[in-house]
Amino acid sequence: MNDLPLFPLGLVLLPGETVPLHIFEPRYRELAARCVDGDEPFAIALEDAHGRRDVACTARITRVLRTYPDGRSNILVVGERPVLLHAVHDVRAYRTADAEPLEDVVARAGAAEEERAASLYRELAVALDSEQADAPEPGPGLSYRIAGRLELPTEVKQELLESRDEAERLRRVADLLDGLARGLAVTAEVQARAVRNGRVRTAEEIAGELGL
Repeated sequence: MNDLPLFPLGLVLLPGETVPLHIFEPRYRELAARCVDGDEPFAIALEDAHGRRDVACTARITRVLRTYPDGRSNILVVGERPVLLHAVHDVRAYRTADAEPLEDVVARAGAAEEERAASLYRELAVALDSEQADAPEPGPGLSYRIAGRLELPTEVKQELLESRDEAERLRRVADLLDGLARGLAVTAEVQARAVRNGRVRTAEEIAGELGL
C-alpha cells in the first residue's frame, strides 16, 4: 500500500470498531475529502508522548454525520485491518505512508476459547445493561469485535492490534472481561453491605471473602 493517508491520533482503532471523529484541522479536512471522494481508506496510528507507533489500523469513512460552514465535519469511520507503516512522507498537507497489511499467524481461536469469551461478554453486557448484550459472531477476528465494544486502555488496545495470534488475543480479551466482571461484583457487594450495616470493608477484603 503506497501513499496511504496517515492520521496520527491519541487513540487506537481496532478492525471492525466504529468511532466518530471530529475533523477540524485544514490538512485533515483535505485528507477526509480525498478519502470520501475516492472511497479510499486512511490509517489511524497511535501517537502520544512515546511517539508514533508503527502498527496502525486502516479506517474507512462510512458516513459524514455533519458538515459545518467553516469546513469542519463529523465523520463515522470503521476499522478495517492492521498495517505496518514503513516510510512516512511529508509531500502533502497531511502525511502519507507506505504500509504493509499484516496477516495473523494464528487466524482463529478454538471453539472453547471463543465460547468462553462470548459468554463472559454476554454476562458483563447484561450486568451493565448494555444495548449490545448479544456477543459478536464467532470466527476470525472475534477478539477485535469484542474489544471494540469495551472501554479499554489505549496501550492494551495497541497490544491487541500488534498481536498476530487470534487465540492469544482472545484469551487476553476474555481475561479482561473476567477482571471487569469481578470488579463489578466487588463494587456491588461494597454498596450492598454499606446499605445493610454501614460498615464497609476494603475492596480487597471483600474480594477475598467472595473468592475473587
